[in-house]
Amino acid sequence: MRALCHRRTFLLAAAGSAAFPVVARARDADVPYVPTPPEVVEGMLDMAGLKPGERLIDLGSGDGRIPMAAVRRGASALGVEIDSDLVARARAKARFAGLEGRVHFVRDDLFTVSLRDADVVTLYLLPDVNERLKPKLLSEMKPGARVVSHAFDMGDWPPDEHREVSEKHVYLWTIPAIAGGDWRLRRSDGFSATLAIAQRYSRVSGMLDSRAIRDAKLAGATLSFTADGVAYRGTVGDRAIVGDSWRAERVD
Repeated sequence: MRALCHRRTFLLAAAGSAAFPVVARARDADVPYVPTPPEVVEGMLDMAGLKPGERLIDLGSGDGRIPMAAVRRGASALGVEIDSDLVARARAKARFAGLEGRVHFVRDDLFTVSLRDADVVTLYLLPDVNERLKPKLLSEMKPGARVVSHAFDMGDWPPDEHREVSEKHVYLWTIPAIAGGDWRLRRSDGFSATLAIAQRYSRVSGMLDSRAIRDAKLAGATLSFTADGVAYRGTVGDRAIVGDSWRAERVD
């Protein structure tokens, strides 16, 4: 429950109240079906760094081309589509391609399907839908998971990378851990200090006691910074940040 509270607080600060409530609506009211060109599909998966054994979820999966491309790379994949005709088309294409049982398609709403086991989520939606999805992506996906969007960005959430693939825009984000807040930092040499971190998405800054930290970076669950000439690098968990010779415990 504490971890959930920290994440919810972060989301309210980062996504802004305008992103709430999340309202589920059908594709024909929100997103017309326009297929992603094959070369953009491959570019999206390249950009995500999709690895064999990872799990991809495509929100608004249309005829299933992105999930099927993912399983051809050794990943598991789920396509989520509200249009029952498109779900049937995707399932038929998967059978014809010999991918039945390796890729799955469900008729479901992209705002209600769970994203907790996704390593990669792919999108080709409209800007306002991306905005409404943003809190769900940040709250459900694990730190280090990736989001790739064809054509449209996420508003005030800056992408980690932006490319043009066959003259189409593709954006990549990495889900950040929740590092914001106050921590008690202790090093193996006995040094102790209060670490206060301010966070907005993956952007972090802060103070170690009264001294500003420098070169602060948050990449997924990996936090790094320097203070007083000492370099710190650690993994952010729910209640602790753990480095090789230091540890910080969250202060309630």
